[in-house]
Amino acid sequence: MERLSEIFSLPLVNNVALLSLILAIILIIPLFTKRFRIPQVIGLIVCGTIIGPHALNIVDNQGAISLFSTIGLLYIMFTAGLELDIHQFNDNKQRSIIFALLTMLCPIAVIFPIAYFGFDMPALAAILTGCMFSTHTLIAYPAVSRYGVSNDASVAVSIGGTIIVDAVVLILLAVLIGLAVGNLTPGFWIGLGISLVIFSAFMFFAVPAIARWFFSHWHNERIQRYIFIIFMLMISALVAEICELEGIVGAFLAGLMLNRYIPKTSSLMHQIEFVGNVLFIPIFMVSVGMLVDISVIAQGPATILLAVLLSVAALAAKWLAAWICQKLFGYSKAQRKVMFGLSSARVAATLAIVLVAHRAGILNDTFLNAAILLILITCIVASFVTESAAKSLAIEHADRAQHHDPAADEHILLPVANPAHAMPLLDFASHIKSPASKHPATLFTVVADDAQAEPRIKEFRNAASKVIKESDNPDKFHISATIDPSFSDAVSRVAREKHANILLMGWPQSSLPDKIFGEKWRALVREVDRMMIWADIPKALTTPKRIALFTLKYAENEPGFDEWFDKVIQLASQTALEILHFGTAETHDAMNARLAATHKNASMTRHEPEDSSAVREKLQPDDWIIAVSARINTVSHISHCESFPATLARDFAEHNKLLIYPYQPVDIKTDPEADEFEMV
Repeated sequence: MERLSEIFSLPLVNNVALLSLILAIILIIPLFTKRFRIPQVIGLIVCGTIIGPHALNIVDNQGAISLFSTIGLLYIMFTAGLELDIHQFNDNKQRSIIFALLTMLCPIAVIFPIAYFGFDMPALAAILTGCMFSTHTLIAYPAVSRYGVSNDASVAVSIGGTIIVDAVVLILLAVLIGLAVGNLTPGFWIGLGISLVIFSAFMFFAVPAIARWFFSHWHNERIQRYIFIIFMLMISALVAEICELEGIVGAFLAGLMLNRYIPKTSSLMHQIEFVGNVLFIPIFMVSVGMLVDISVIAQGPATILLAVLLSVAALAAKWLAAWICQKLFGYSKAQRKVMFGLSSARVAATLAIVLVAHRAGILNDTFLNAAILLILITCIVASFVTESAAKSLAIEHADRAQHHDPAADEHILLPVANPAHAMPLLDFASHIKSPASKHPATLFTVVADDAQAEPRIKEFRNAASKVIKESDNPDKFHISATIDPSFSDAVSRVAREKHANILLMGWPQSSLPDKIFGEKWRALVREVDRMMIWADIPKALTTPKRIALFTLKYAENEPGFDEWFDKVIQLASQTALEILHFGTAETHDAMNARLAATHKNASMTRHEPEDSSAVREKLQPDDWIIAVSARINTVSHISHCESFPATLARDFAEHNKLLIYPYQPVDIKTDPEADEFEMV
């Protein structure tokens, strides 16, 4: 009995018992909330309130709970930075600033007169109260991520606005506290400036440099990659706190800086999301509930009235900011609700401000208790609103995708001879595979029709299975083999049988005789009408910073233009690459029109086509090289197309490079003997 009493003494201090209870909550609560159609976040927060120190006192907000909840909050901000579409973010920087100003100034404008005139607070305390409710925490972001709308423009604006507001208000807090205690000396401003410079230098220069070095040397170490990511998250948050900023600022910027090194469809991203959603983020939600002191309800109507009044004012101010942005930016109702939902919940920054202000004697106990009740109210409202809005926005995206995106039937075929050399192709296929595709990519080979055909097929399947299991996304691949005396005939036939629309093949080694290279290349180009991508990937996929895209004159008039350009955009967006387009103005205009039609975002600049030596001067060693060629007797074909493979292999041996042949309808004649100027 003594042992049982020791283990189950309240609040729980036995780590095994504590963790068992928390995991039981994380396991059971979502089942109830799903059944009653309540946002999961609400169930976790309410449960945290019940078991917390101000109610049943089963668990206190200390020790392991405090550690896990801190990690959970940092994880939310870090994930928001990782999932953010960089091109979308860059395109909406001005909107993020506008939203940040509105979502900061509206609460101050609404709450300041209430505090100053209604409760006779000093001007400094009233301003601080308004600033306190200007901040917000992305507690409802998991709903946006779960519904797959994290790349929407309204989400990018909300996240950008969040980090701007929280950073500005937290700096303003230091200034106001310094003003209250009379500490605004020149040394204060010098120290603040130095801290901001050090923090900015670390986040914008050191973090990308470290990540670039690590991923260029260790990109195949799956466990070490995850540990490295968590380390960078924590060290960034630590540097932020050393520089007298909140850790959430460092966590978000760490996600933003590492964004291009972690493709959205990679297994590393799945690992990050899985661990966060299973453990850290739910524990953070439970810990939020533990902050709520329900005993304040018994302290009289003053605290409750103040909490309700401040909550209504704070929510109304955030709604007003979202409504103004909707009108300014032309957003839909669902987008406005997403912005309102994401910016409504007050947790981390608000709590930090109110506690600091309370310790400094600026805010009294009544305001402290009212602020804690406000945290509960705003979290509940934000969760309901964001859950509903994210669902509506997902429906809008689905309707748009049905209208614009025919990628559900996309099927990538990877013809290989030796699976042992196929790993770069598998990783690249995962990068360019459309998320809407219902088909796994097919890794297949062609064997000669002889007595050893069956043993070779079995050997291929065993080797291919091993390689696929070691890949980042083993569930995205299927294995196949066929017997045929002609490689090109077999590829063409299998492509038709499997309705494959993309052929992805490894680049032949430069040491192979030109005869072998030419025969395989010419035969496949001549006999296969699908889009073909020849790939040479000597470096990690996350190493390149830009894409150098070379197109032929009239490329926009080829039937497969939309298909290959969509893949280039997908590659660029996966790792946030800038596109340097070397091609005609007409082709560039067609690309921009396609971007607008598909609601995609990319940073793309055009350069005049030049000779190879002039082009090489503009390129960097880490650039992707993508050349779009053409088949004989098509509108964009020129005689140089025949030498593209050899030229690229010679001039860009160390670069990641692609040679793309667009889809070509079978009714267009491609006689290999015909001259490019011959009338056919």
